[in-house]
Amino acid sequence: MTRYCHTSTKYTWYFLQKVLVFSKNFIFFCLLCNSINAQFSDTLQFKYRDSKVLIVSKSSTDNEWEFENSLTDEKVNNNKMKMNFSVGNIHLNNNSIFTGVNSFSPIEYKTFNSMNMSFSIYLKSFEIKKEYLKLFLGVGVRKNKLDLNKQLLNISQDTILLHNSSTIQTSSISKSILSHHYFTIPVNFSWIPFPKKKPNIKTQIEVVNQFLMVGKSKFKYNENGLVRSEITKSDFFNNNYHLSGNLKFIWKNVGVFLQTNITQYSKLYKNLFTYSYGLTLCI
Repeated sequence: MTRYCHTSTKYTWYFLQKVLVFSKNFIFFCLLCNSINAQFSDTLQFKYRDSKVLIVSKSSTDNEWEFENSLTDEKVNNNKMKMNFSVGNIHLNNNSIFTGVNSFSPIEYKTFNSMNMSFSIYLKSFEIKKEYLKLFLGVGVRKNKLDLNKQLLNISQDTILLHNSSTIQTSSISKSILSHHYFTIPVNFSWIPFPKKKPNIKTQIEVVNQFLMVGKSKFKYNENGLVRSEITKSDFFNNNYHLSGNLKFIWKNVGVFLQTNITQYSKLYKNLFTYSYGLTLCI
């Protein structure tokens, strides 16, 4: 019983530590994205666009200073650029998540340390129904990271092998990561379900085109006091393109998301699907 309590306390402190690190990083990215968006918007506002020539007839009774209000309105309307940053846990699943949650057993990984991160800039927007329904088009990047739980990854012509090394002690292994980096083209439908009662609540459905840029395996271990690193770059039998679906619920600028791939993710494992969930920031 004493041993069980000690183990439980150990993992409780470990979980709290990870939550604090995650919260700190998310707050940092929130502030960074907000700062970048403000600076970028200011840069796009060229000085000559703030100047207008006003010709007023002497007999006119119009207020010659009303053009300042129109300038303010134009600045608001022209500032259509939006940014989004999302971070959360990623999981591997047998078949689509729509058929149920069933963990993918051929690849062993630490679910808590495996992350999905994305950053998108929406360059174009279309107003479909006043301000309640909009379509956004953008570009971005995404990273899927799996913590392989101190396993070695070997790749051959037609298979991936994960195993524990017989020559390296597990305690000397500090990192074993498999990650994939994607260039993305998101198509986002955003609407306000309760425009009169709760105008700050938004719902978004996003279809994301994902193009694989690079896959990377990084393995670190200590040998006789020296830190050694092995890096392998490959597609690891992942498709060069796949389509994902993303559902977001947002209050003001902060919300939650749930994402899964719609088309096939891997060429090696035909029944491999991913799903991820976490926090999202929209600016």
